[in-house]
Amino acid sequence: MFGVDPYVFETLLPSLVGVAAMAGTMVWGFIKVRHLMNDEQSKR
Repeated sequence: MFGVDPYVFETLLPSLVGVAAMAGTMVWGFIKVRHLMNDEQSKR
């Protein structure tokens, strides 16, 4: 069904790695902001 050759790896793999890196960064940032917001509320 899907032909996997070196060209597919050259094009698809870097884009998948980029998407995974962006998603991971967004999740990390969301967790960081949530922790900062919780810290700010507990100080009041």
